[in-house]
Amino acid sequence: MLVPMAKVEIIGPKNLFFDVLSLLHEQGSLHIEDLTKKIQTGELPLDRMDVHEQQDQDRERMEEMLIRVRAILKALHRADASIDPGARHTEYDRLWKLEGRELAEEIAGVMVEVEDRTSSLASAHTSLESELALLARYEPILHKIQPLARQIVTTGAFDSVALLVERRYKSALEQLKEELDKLTKKQCEIVSTDVDEDTTAAIVVFAKAYSEPVHKFLSMENVNQIRLPTEFQDMPFDAAYDALLARRKQLPTERDEISKELTAMSDRWYLRLATIRDVLIDKLDEIAAIPKFGRTEYAFVVGGWTPVSELPGLRKQINERWGGDIIIDQTEISEKEYDDTPVALKNPAFIKPFESLLSVYGTPKYGTIDPTWMLFLFYPLFFGMIVGDVGYGLIMLAIVIWLRVKYQDKPMMQLATSVLGPAATMVVAFGFIYAEFFGDVASHYLDWVQDIHIGALTLPFHRVELVEVFMLLAIAVGFLQVMLGLVLGIINGVRTKHISHVYEKSGMLGVLIGLPVLIFAGLPVAATFLGSAGLWVQGLGALLLGVGFFYAIKGGKVIGAIESILQFSNVASYIRIMAVGLAGAIFADAVNGIVAKTGNIVIGAIIAIFLHGLNFIIAAFSPSIHALRLNFLEFFGKFYETG
Repeated sequence: MLVPMAKVEIIGPKNLFFDVLSLLHEQGSLHIEDLTKKIQTGELPLDRMDVHEQQDQDRERMEEMLIRVRAILKALHRADASIDPGARHTEYDRLWKLEGRELAEEIAGVMVEVEDRTSSLASAHTSLESELALLARYEPILHKIQPLARQIVTTGAFDSVALLVERRYKSALEQLKEELDKLTKKQCEIVSTDVDEDTTAAIVVFAKAYSEPVHKFLSMENVNQIRLPTEFQDMPFDAAYDALLARRKQLPTERDEISKELTAMSDRWYLRLATIRDVLIDKLDEIAAIPKFGRTEYAFVVGGWTPVSELPGLRKQINERWGGDIIIDQTEISEKEYDDTPVALKNPAFIKPFESLLSVYGTPKYGTIDPTWMLFLFYPLFFGMIVGDVGYGLIMLAIVIWLRVKYQDKPMMQLATSVLGPAATMVVAFGFIYAEFFGDVASHYLDWVQDIHIGALTLPFHRVELVEVFMLLAIAVGFLQVMLGLVLGIINGVRTKHISHVYEKSGMLGVLIGLPVLIFAGLPVAATFLGSAGLWVQGLGALLLGVGFFYAIKGGKVIGAIESILQFSNVASYIRIMAVGLAGAIFADAVNGIVAKTGNIVIGAIIAIFLHGLNFIIAAFSPSIHALRLNFLEFFGKFYETG
């Protein structure tokens, strides 16, 4: 259900404004109304509350501190989820009550102890990580050329360059040698070897006197030279490789020592710093909110909404602190204000997880019906009707239970499994109704199924054999849900006093009921049931159809007439329950038939596991999409208004 909200105005002398604002923040139930637009349009004979020079200075100082605090928190590499909520709440209350100067001094003291050391450690940690990544990139390159480098002994009069060449271009080394001989007057040598099936390593040794023209030539020719990090550039390649390996071995130890110190600092300071961050954010939000309030020469006006259940507590706190100096007045929420009124949902624990599913579609408009409970009913119902297999359902339930146990500390996983659990349960329930256990294993191969007669009803309902009946059942479900959606649309129209919506939805409901009644009453088979009353029923259907079109057009104009016709296509969309469900059931039966014909237990088991596994994966995702589509598009489209 939607939580009933109370619209309130709080009026008091200007000298108490910031004290009242602080209490409202601590109390936390009032959703502030921005009065700016109403003041600018003259709807309220007020001026906007001014931000004083001192508050501007406080804001600039807090923004600068917030940037620094966030930088420290980022360096500490810790998640807010690790913070103890109770300790955080206590620290928050302590910091919030500090005056501006006291808060600034508190934060400055923390900065002195933490900022420089944290920055230094974080910088060193980042530097080591970068160096590790760099050396990791060079190690395989040097590994390829170092056997070749060990064969070459150079003196101070010679320089060398290492190259890596694709083996298919190995012949280009001869052309390179000819060009370098011209540059160095034949004081050059190239030694090469194949280091793997794709790469040839080469080392060019030349007189140091020709170093500049050789390097310039190689750069101009886009030759793939190996350029070592600065600290290794003056070393022979084999020595550089040995030094690189030694450095790579040493770096993780240095990095881990820094990480330990950062962790120790995080254990000591993260809670306090995170709370300082939150307090600064809220203080800045408080200053930013000041122009949203109204004022006269001597008084302030705060507007907003609070849950009706919270209003007595808010009144009590204000009266206990200021008595009659502060007036808190509840005003009526008009239908025009429903779009601006904040919405809070309150549902039982077993329905609450479906609120997150509803949020995909949008938050309901205040004053309308909360459809969360309908999503709780219809999403699992449609999912179960489509999949409807005891075997698949039990596997789904087992996975849901395993996920809930394994990820007890993951709120999102708990939320997802709370939605999937009822859906999997309905899969098992409809599996019993359809007598399907991995397809027709139970009914056809194991002969576990016995018919049960309940009056004219016979169970199980073999949907693969009763395709026409299953299709009519799906259409009937769609008809009832679309009809329910129109009824809810009428109720929402009455609640929000949108008379045109009431006319349009009522007319569409009349058309939805009237046309099928008119057609059915005219069929020869109807005479058996209706007898002489058939003409009266036809007349009633025609009346509903005609009046329905009239009011649909009156409320929705041309769109109303079009929607009245299109709703039959909405009903027809529910045939997907039959189509998708039947496809999965027939696939499962076909798998069982293939397995039965193999005549080999091992091969049959492999085929069964693979194909039933494939069908299970499809059954876990595709029906979910169709179930949501039917609810969101065909059903919610008839009544749901987002705020």
